[in-house]
Amino acid sequence: MPRNKRRDAWASITEVRAGEIYRIRYWSSGPDGYKRRSKTIRGTRKDAERARAELMLEHSDDAPCPTVGEAWERWYLPTLHRRVGDGDMSESTMRRYVQVWTRTIDQRWSDVPCDGVRPLHVQQWLDGLSRTEADGALKVLRPLVDNAVRYGVIDANPFREKYLLPSRSTVNSRDRGIWTLAELGGLWRDVAWGQWWEGAFLLAAFGGLRTGEALGVRADCVTERDGCAMMAVERQVSPRGITDRLKTPQSRRVVPMAGAAGRRIVQLAATCDGWISGDGMGGPSTRRVLQFAWSAAAEHPFQNLRAAWQTWMRWEMRVPPWAIEYAMGHLEPSVTGQHYDRPQSEAVAEVVLDAYAKRPYDAGWDWAT
Repeated sequence: MPRNKRRDAWASITEVRAGEIYRIRYWSSGPDGYKRRSKTIRGTRKDAERARAELMLEHSDDAPCPTVGEAWERWYLPTLHRRVGDGDMSESTMRRYVQVWTRTIDQRWSDVPCDGVRPLHVQQWLDGLSRTEADGALKVLRPLVDNAVRYGVIDANPFREKYLLPSRSTVNSRDRGIWTLAELGGLWRDVAWGQWWEGAFLLAAFGGLRTGEALGVRADCVTERDGCAMMAVERQVSPRGITDRLKTPQSRRVVPMAGAAGRRIVQLAATCDGWISGDGMGGPSTRRVLQFAWSAAAEHPFQNLRAAWQTWMRWEMRVPPWAIEYAMGHLEPSVTGQHYDRPQSEAVAEVVLDAYAKRPYDAGWDWAT
């Protein structure tokens, strides 16, 4: 028997089965005229209230404009969850967006109607933030409130205005230093050689893998083809442990590594216990342990090795940018790269081998043979 009916000025929610089924009754116009209608919702009371709010936006001319917080809960947060489920966004990126909402945005804007946001108020709010906080907040707020524009709730997104952002002096600048190719060789010879993390170093410095990807390579992911080591990137070590969910769908790839570094990776794969850079107990090492060991050995962060690899591959080896984009797990930005280009790993390996034959990066590295 229906019970616990809740009414407001436009619609009512009736609990049909406690905690499971709810019925929404509302008035709206349709092909058959203006009449009372109903919709059954299976789920929680919160699901029913969210559905009622959606119906109000769709059918009620005098429905109140949703707040920024309602737009977050109703449209943007489900979009983030869907993108993670589809593999278009990593879980860590979504967690970062949620943290930005919780720490920076929620208290100021959650209860403000989308049509009540004024550029002057936005500018005053931004003035009180650090540059990092302001950049992160706008990165979330702009696509969030775009939904209100898309659904006809407001005419323009006030967070899309061009604001004066806090000075970059408020930012604790991250170390962006990289190594030259010669410096990478010296680092390998003098510091990394023989260390338990040597394989992770080679995969990042001479293969362009991300930190988690470099730790997630197993021996059975390494093969040799025509003098070139081929690394299948199938998993990564995340802060929560080993996972086969990579940063993007394009991150699942096969990366070629020519020359001395490639030969060394094949050698390490043949002698290691499962993982190229393991923890000594049959599992992969963690990022924290790697970062601790690395910080005592080098002047720049480990993740900067990937930027160093991209730089010397492009400017010293003269590998075409489109091949580098594939090897890094990126979509090449052109229309062709985004929609049509699907190279085979063998073709990318040929490009890298051709570049290496013309400009061998390890010329003179007799110690690495």
